[in-house]
Amino acid sequence: MKEKLRDKTRDKLTHSLNALGVGATMAERGRPEERIRKSWSKRSLGVIDIPRGPIRCINIVRQDGSQYSPPQWWLVLCIPDERPFSKRREVKIKTVRKKSFPLFGKVVDVAWEGDDYGTGLLRNLANDYTVKSWIKKTGNLEVRRDAEEFRGWTLQVDKRLTPTRQDWDIIRKIADYLLSSR
Repeated sequence: MKEKLRDKTRDKLTHSLNALGVGATMAERGRPEERIRKSWSKRSLGVIDIPRGPIRCINIVRQDGSQYSPPQWWLVLCIPDERPFSKRREVKIKTVRKKSFPLFGKVVDVAWEGDDYGTGLLRNLANDYTVKSWIKKTGNLEVRRDAEEFRGWTLQVDKRLTPTRQDWDIIRKIADYLLSSR
């Protein structure tokens, strides 16, 4: 009975990544990566390990719905980076999707906001048309570099995905931008 009620978002994402040839596996529960971007109102559904490429794992975070709002999911893609950096200069940038009409209009543009501390990320991500068009159709992104929960970069997508080959290539392209930043 418990298996029927369990959220299977992690299972579905692992299956779709494997269909792309990524080689994803569901990790055992209780890993430290499950604390990344989790808060008191959000819970982790578990981690997916990826053996090759710049993205090494994905933490799936869920916030349960209430009578006034539906449940929400976030995918947190973890990109390790061992380069030293100042903890006082944590990079945190996010997208703002501009709509033709507020709240329910069509997305017409994407802008990045935040401080990249001279890494060049804001310029590189804003000038890449393929990244911009992918964000228009997918949802908001948040990029952070910190050493508290995870040593490296996190790329947070604000909804569940069933990635296609093109989606995964663009996500890897964003990861390459992060790893090549100053």
